[in-house]
Amino acid sequence: MGVFSRLVLFSEVRGTVLKEGKSVAGAELVQKVVWSDDEDKNPTRHTKTDENGTFAFPAIESSAGLLRLIPAQPTIQQTIVIRYEGVEYMAWMHGKGSYAANTELDGRPIKLICELTRQPDYEGKHYGICRVV
Repeated sequence: MGVFSRLVLFSEVRGTVLKEGKSVAGAELVQKVVWSDDEDKNPTRHTKTDENGTFAFPAIESSAGLLRLIPAQPTIQQTIVIRYEGVEYMAWMHGKGSYAANTELDGRPIKLICELTRQPDYEGKHYGICRVV
């Protein structure tokens, strides 16, 4: 990667929200990444599930600037919360240690099934109610 290439803070995410195996339309999803002390660099995105319960977030990227010149291990905290019928569900929590795309799942794209009746738990390196498809 070049000195001024983009840093991927959260790779693209696609998924489906279910409740008791049925699609959930209109659930709100909140995606957040914490990467530095500057709140302007910590974007929060919102989306809602469609009639089929599906949602998508594009990748969150930042310009590299001089960070590419300083050798360091990044620490990026990623979360996705689902809000539905007055309840918040921890869907995804992950600590990303690379600026490359799709490193959350060792090179695979992030495609999730989020079952609201499931108890949050660890699956690999991430935590929440969502499972990788």
